[in-house]
Amino acid sequence: MAFAEDLTLFFNTAEFAVSATLGGVAVSVFFNNGYSAGSVGSLGMGDTSPSITLPTAQVPASPIGLSVVVQGATYVVAEHQPNATGISTLLLERAP
Repeated sequence: MAFAEDLTLFFNTAEFAVSATLGGVAVSVFFNNGYSAGSVGSLGMGDTSPSITLPTAQVPASPIGLSVVVQGATYVVAEHQPNATGISTLLLERAP
């Protein structure tokens, strides 16, 4: 049986979601741009790992390489991670 929950309540921009565009289409997402530490030799390196979470139904069939504009910054979709519950996370890279 397919998951058929109405997710619009969760992705309400009056609450916690923010507006974004994905491939030129307006979507409501959760934006995460938290700190990420990587190991590079003995020194290490810090970076951010931006991602958006949104309903899988709003993700295009081939999202890799699409432009995402969120909170005034432009990114490119690097990876699509659907979680089989109707929610997807798109890992982003800063646009050149």
